Amino acid sequence: MERPELSSTHEIKNMIEEGRDYLLFDGDCGICSYLSEVAGRMNGGRQFVIRPYQSIPEAALGRYGIGYADCEQKLQVITGNGKVHAGAFAVNYFLWQRFPWNLAVLLVYLLPILLVFEIIGYRLVAANRHRISGWFGLKACLIKQSS
Repeated sequence: MERPELSSTHEIKNMIEEGRDYLLFDGDCGICSYLSEVAGRMNGGRQFVIRPYQSIPEAALGRYGIGYADCEQKLQVITGNGKVHAGAFAVNYFLWQRFPWNLAVLLVYLLPILLVFEIIGYRLVAANRHRISGWFGLKACLIKQSS
């Protein structure tokens, strides 16, 4: 996916609208793109702007202390007040806004061992997302495979 270039600081500032929540996924990954579509249906176009991180200039992400390298590793959520959540915590932030999923998130935080399992599970899926995409016949990740 081609990365956008901007000509002014004003354009960079307006790439991420203040007061909106953004869910940023890897647009070069089949499973990531599929799950972003699921999230879009859950969201119904309301609270979250769901976009591939590649569609936002790295300079705009830098205002929030993240870059493309962070987004390549983990799902990112930038909240309306500028806070960043990554990986399993980004998933939880998104699900917390939706009933009945918020009950599952509550349970995960009430029983910390579940949070540990969620974090480990997220890391396993993220590390193997190119294989998972292939297993499900989705567009394979464009990241280099080490096999």
